[in-house]
Amino acid sequence: MRSVIRSRRGFTLIELLVVIAIIAILAAILFPVFAQAREQARRITCTSNVKNFGLAFLMYNQDYDETFVTQFNADSLNDRGEFQYLLQPYIKNRQIVYCPSRNLYGCDTSVDPSGRCIGYAPNFGIYSYMNGNGLFHQRENAPNPPGDSMWRGRAMADFVHPAETIMIGDTNDSNMYTLAFYFQTADGTNPGALRHGTNYQFCYVDGHAKSIKMGAYSFLADGDDFDLMPENGNLIAHYCYNVNAVQERTGGYGYPNPCGVVAQMLAANRVKLF
Repeated sequence: MRSVIRSRRGFTLIELLVVIAIIAILAAILFPVFAQAREQARRITCTSNVKNFGLAFLMYNQDYDETFVTQFNADSLNDRGEFQYLLQPYIKNRQIVYCPSRNLYGCDTSVDPSGRCIGYAPNFGIYSYMNGNGLFHQRENAPNPPGDSMWRGRAMADFVHPAETIMIGDTNDSNMYTLAFYFQTADGTNPGALRHGTNYQFCYVDGHAKSIKMGAYSFLADGDDFDLMPENGNLIAHYCYNVNAVQERTGGYGYPNPCGVVAQMLAANRVKLF
């Protein structure tokens, strides 16, 4: 009887290299897809966060004569004078103040000892937090402690088109958190500073949430070399509580034109950075 000798043959080096090359090609194709899916999940979380913040604002308004919360800016209060703290009885969850795609630290530690910067801000209007053409009236001196600032919230009746007025949204700002076209350099001034693939999340005064494609611009007419603005210039007017109202501060860029006209001026004067 003849014994059958079976030879065992392994992979050749060329075959192994081919397999490795195929895996590398598949990884190069799939990893960006996975990254996009992960970022999409973060965007969905942000949409939920701003939506919940919007509901908290509206519940507060119902309890306080249909008027938005008054914010304070004082070193003694830190972020305890701002919306993210004042609305806690309505949100009851500190986690929703953080954007999952914003990992910036070095902000106030009075509430969060880690100093993590929050991801959202209420609309202070174009183009400055001092003008009083967003959710709040113009800045004024706080009665206590004297010398500090406060912003009285507007009445809901002031908003002529609630479905076309931004209430709160993603921000690159740091304390004090304002959704306005300045103080937007906290996360840097390069393309990597823009989160969510440039699709930022916003909630409007009527309570609906949507995504707006943002871009980086310089606005040297007001001395700002890096601002985040809607790429669609027509949406700049959505920062106005009333497009026909003149800003309360007497002076500054665009004064005394109505807010809607100032929005058109901004769209015409800004310069796209990248």
